[in-house]
Amino acid sequence: MTVFLCEDSVCGILTGVYDAWGSKKGHANVKLALKEGYQPELFMDCQYVKTDAEKADKVLRTLNRKMYREDFEALYRAILSKDSQKADSIYKMIVLALHTEKKLIHALENPTVFSVFEMARKTEREAAHYLEFLRFRELENGILFSVIAPQAQVLPLIGVHFADRFPMENFAVFDKTHQAMLIHEAGKEWLIREDIEVFDETKLKLSESEKEMSQGWQIFFDTIAIKERKNEKLQQQLLPLKYRPYQTEHLEKEEKCAFFQNRINESCQMCFFVVFSHKT
Repeated sequence: MTVFLCEDSVCGILTGVYDAWGSKKGHANVKLALKEGYQPELFMDCQYVKTDAEKADKVLRTLNRKMYREDFEALYRAILSKDSQKADSIYKMIVLALHTEKKLIHALENPTVFSVFEMARKTEREAAHYLEFLRFRELENGILFSVIAPQAQVLPLIGVHFADRFPMENFAVFDKTHQAMLIHEAGKEWLIREDIEVFDETKLKLSESEKEMSQGWQIFFDTIAIKERKNEKLQQQLLPLKYRPYQTEHLEKEEKCAFFQNRINESCQMCFFVVFSHKT
């Protein structure tokens, strides 16, 4: 048995598929695995795969041409998943897809197919959550910036949404888990830059308007809450803890902005005035 060890990326895994298939050792005699964290097994011949964009592109074009759309999209999302065993499942599903004319989405009784679609479902679910929970903050230079720490590689899945929503904005989303950044320049296509080794988001400086808005939002968030109706368990179901560290409302509370505090005081005084006038 030969194990082809590849890196955990779309390009790396597809290169591994290309090399494993091209080895002509027979699909039953090869296995694909991620080299990060791989534990050597007895009687296994290990071969390290060098990531090759050209090989990966050939595999991608073949799959796009021969696989049904639902199967192809599920396979792509599975490649982006956090599952450490995904590489071999992906290889086996590709073998199945290229040797059948049926839609694999209708063959979930097959353990390999079920595994891939389950990985895809979890990745899609996490990406959907970040469409809701991601928070941008404006920097001094006007760029909208956000930090996330997803388990799966969700940047390729959320890029289309935010580029469509903010087509004329310069924005960036930093994936702290995978050291990658989604970059969008106003009026242009978005791209993803990987392998960002040194980056400290805490040194970025916010614009003055962002500081005021952030403080105002924190005041609103604290003020509108009803302590007597607080339900921590329900809150965690609706907004899991892992999404909170980089949300404006859950950041360490800054000194309250006098501008917003005065506005709140003025609103309270106006309410009392309206109530008193109504009674008289």
